[in-house]
Order: sequence, then structure tokens, then C-alpha cells
Amino acid sequence: MQVFINNREIEIFRGARVIDAILQYSKHAHNLVKIGQTMVFDRFGNITEPDGELTEGQILFLKKTKTHD
Repeated sequence: MQVFINNREIEIFRGARVIDAILQYSKHAHNLVKIGQTMVFDRFGNITEPDGELTEGQILFLKKTKTHD
């Protein structure tokens, strides 16, 4: 099935989770999501959990979280 991350089409297996698609998109982005430095949002701006199931044509965006020094 096809999903989109940051406007890039990703081909992923049916039953995949959000985190699976992020790993296919970028290993670096995958690591940032796992440690909480990047969050995943759907096309409406809602936070999407990394363990959430994907649907055909789903559109996701990755955004870095704000860091405080």
C-alpha cells in the first residue's frame, strides 16, 4: 500500500504501523521519533502515535519537538 510522509510516497506492507513507514522513509527520522525529538502528525495536524495502524493513502508529517536548553 502507499502512504505519504512529508509529501514523499512510501510503499509499505499492509498492516504496517506508522513507525514502520517512518523507518522506510528514513532511519534517522525513525531514531528521532523513538527518542521523542520528532512527533508524527496526520494531515489535519493531529498527533499520531508511532504504533498506530496505517491506511492506504494516509498522509503524515514529521515535526521536531521544541527543545529547551
